[in-house]
Amino acid sequence: MTKIIAIANQKGGVGKTTTAINLSTAMAAIEKKILLIDADPQGNASTGLGLAIEERTPSLYDLITSQKLNLNAIKKTSIPNLDIISSTLDLAASEIELAEMNNREHIIKNI
Repeated sequence: MTKIIAIANQKGGVGKTTTAINLSTAMAAIEKKILLIDADPQGNASTGLGLAIEERTPSLYDLITSQKLNLNAIKKTSIPNLDIISSTLDLAASEIELAEMNNREHIIKNI
């Protein structure tokens, strides 16, 4: 059964990325298959898991704007059972683009 866990807080610097990386790694260690979605335009979760900037395309932004899953966006990490969909600075522009989309709050889930 698939479970979605979201880690969110409007305030910066409260440990959202650190929590996401550590929770994902811990769950992968007990042999759960994990897909971490880096939804921060700074891409710190991607960096934290060793994904170089030039390896981050297609990114979450590309998936959101196309509203389609591109399996090339799912990147393996060095941690068994832990994959990531990375983020780039382009994601910052998605807020404006999403404003006019129907059902925007479910786009990532539907992808």
